[in-house]
Amino acid sequence: MKSSNKQGMRCFLLLIFLLIFSNSTIIAQHKTFQAHINVVEIDDLKNKIFESQKPYKIVFMFNQFCSVSRDIFPELDALYKNANQKNFELFVVSNTKEKNKEELQNHLFYYGYAEPFYIIKNKPLLGFYKKLIHTICESCDTRKMGYSDFIIFDKNNEVLTQTNHDIVNQLTKDERIVILKKYIQ
Repeated sequence: MKSSNKQGMRCFLLLIFLLIFSNSTIIAQHKTFQAHINVVEIDDLKNKIFESQKPYKIVFMFNQFCSVSRDIFPELDALYKNANQKNFELFVVSNTKEKNKEELQNHLFYYGYAEPFYIIKNKPLLGFYKKLIHTICESCDTRKMGYSDFIIFDKNNEVLTQTNHDIVNQLTKDERIVILKKYIQ
């Protein structure tokens, strides 16, 4: 009888040890990965973009549930991680609700994305991207922009280029990457 109690106690202690060790490993892995998720008002994001002194400022519209965003983002991520980052600043804007920030954090952790992400506070129910785009870029065609589109500003906050979801003139993923490569160096 004593032998089975000792064996049961050993199994219990081993189980506790494994739970503690695995939990600390997960926490340690999570701490080493830091996605920079900022929750801001639209006007604050505009100010942040326009205050940047980098030669190029890239605003990328991201949605983790959009297949086009998910398709292009790994390549944008690779460009971002391999670039000098002295010549540009990247602003990845997500349509994620503020209350779902942890879900976005988990998505970014899973894929290893550490770019600076922005969640907009108090966004309108309808026309979010139209309002966002019009606020930061009055000359951009807001009717044709959406997820996976981007705007590139120069140092003086002039629009150099923008992409759009116009079915007739829509760029392929490769064409978008070529444009991004020109500015992400």
